[in-house]
Amino acid sequence: MTQMPARRSDAMSLIDDFSAYMNRMMGPYYSPLDTGAEAWTPTADVTENDEEYHVDIDLPGVEKEDVNVSLEGQELTVSGECKKFEHIEGSARRSTRRTGPFEFALRLPHAVDASGTTAELSSGVLCMTVPKAASKGQRKIEVK
Repeated sequence: MTQMPARRSDAMSLIDDFSAYMNRMMGPYYSPLDTGAEAWTPTADVTENDEEYHVDIDLPGVEKEDVNVSLEGQELTVSGECKKFEHIEGSARRSTRRTGPFEFALRLPHAVDASGTTAELSSGVLCMTVPKAASKGQRKIEVK
């Protein structure tokens, strides 16, 4: 007799399954950190105006020493680890907090100025400002 898989009760596990599927299908572009454990992706908001991009990533319980931010070309990557917070001895009745390694990766659509990029972690939110690179201007091309 075959055993039915356990029914999943939380939406995040479904997102993890989809993320794992995309990692298998799309290869290294969507790959998690090479930590031996499956990395999760924190929630984020990405906005822009004419001068810059703003990226706000939810990282509750993460210390700034545990966050790595890199910008290579137009590739922004935020990685790190959310450590398990254990303050009471005993068995857990319920645990829904995300812990372990995480990775957020984003390809920005326009060239950026890495030297002007700032990042600040406050109240569990990593707020980044990534200035857009100065454009050489638009040029009209005559069709002959």
